[in-house]
Amino acid sequence: MRLISQVQEDLVIAEFLFAEFYSDRFRSGIVETLGDYDSDLITKPNLENQNDNQLRRDILGQTRGFGRNTELFENFPGEVTWYKAVFQKQDLSEVMYINYSYWNELSSGTRLPIHASKNIIENVEVYGLSNQGFYDISAAIKNGKVFPKLIFVAMDATSRVVVLEGHARLTAYYMDRKYIPDEMEVFIGYSDKFSEWDLY
Repeated sequence: MRLISQVQEDLVIAEFLFAEFYSDRFRSGIVETLGDYDSDLITKPNLENQNDNQLRRDILGQTRGFGRNTELFENFPGEVTWYKAVFQKQDLSEVMYINYSYWNELSSGTRLPIHASKNIIENVEVYGLSNQGFYDISAAIKNGKVFPKLIFVAMDATSRVVVLEGHARLTAYYMDRKYIPDEMEVFIGYSDKFSEWDLY
């Protein structure tokens, strides 16, 4: 893994929302929270507009708990240093899911996508939830679809790396490993306070 450049948190928030706007699971919550605002706020973000940046922060707060110490972002560090980075295949194989019951079960307690993908292919379903979404994403990858950047976090450059956004996409790559690119550009955030984030 190599760091390319430091990036602003507003960029990471915009990428997070952009990814979830096209997610079957999270889209409706974002659309509802958008209200009368144009979807361009999410799909064509203008990072130079500070009012728009604040609106996106508010939307991520309402839908996922960002900045409110709830849901996904409960005990999430207030100060995170974000970077654009490149992960190689070997780097990706060591990235872990958040410490959450569904992903723990799907990966046979390992929190690793390589094990979850094996279970999915063997028709293991967790909590009665369909695995079809993983197959849909895998098919899209094979058809050359370009997805938003995965978003990872870690305490530092030597500690474990955990997915913040992009669990399903990362899993889908491992369903047919020949489609994992040699290098993948991602966002990664560092904070020693991630030790206090329950999902880490």
